[in-house]
Amino acid sequence: MSIVRDLAEVTQFRNGGRDLTDVTSRAALADYSGNCDYTSDGVTVNVNVFLIAERGPAMQGNTANYRYFVAVAKPGEEAPTTKTEFDTSVTFESGKLRSGSREELAPKIPLPKDANGKDWKIFLGFQLTPEQLAFNRAQMKQ
Repeated sequence: MSIVRDLAEVTQFRNGGRDLTDVTSRAALADYSGNCDYTSDGVTVNVNVFLIAERGPAMQGNTANYRYFVAVAKPGEEAPTTKTEFDTSVTFESGKLRSGSREELAPKIPLPKDANGKDWKIFLGFQLTPEQLAFNRAQMKQ
């Protein structure tokens, strides 16, 4: 299991904004933990995803919404065969700039009888717009 580097963070801007004063919130997939339960028809991956969020100067209200995914790739392949998206929200306490959440997931991987679940790859990341992805990549170059 791994967090996709380009998709590990998301920066949200108010409509039409693109500089740091226009940031409504930022979030990062900070960590994960998990284990697998094997059955005769596949594997259930029990995952805890830890998300950290930060309020931006343009944020209105106390809640930020994010969308992230869990994708599964067959052994020897990088392209996912399945991808499931999840919505989550983080509420900031009054006067606090940071908050976080722990998401509990249990995606199921249907496996052929002779397959080993340890050979499959699981990816985590934020579901980004093309603009958000470009922003992340530009930030990484700096």
